[in-house]
Amino acid sequence: MLTDKSNEITAILALLELLDLAGRIVTIDAMGTQHAIATQIYNAKADYILALKANHPTLHRQVKTWFA
Repeated sequence: MLTDKSNEITAILALLELLDLAGRIVTIDAMGTQHAIATQIYNAKADYILALKANHPTLHRQVKTWFA
């Protein structure tokens, strides 16, 4: 349940709980690039595509290196 202190991330988590994600691919913009969100999608037996921006410098660098 969402409260007055809810934000976009908690709203995404709440929404994901309501959906049958098994076997699906979930896409979310950079706001949704959160460990808790990825974990919830993974635990729901789904795959995900999350946007990654340079404001996550360590992860951004690791991904750039992996693809290079």
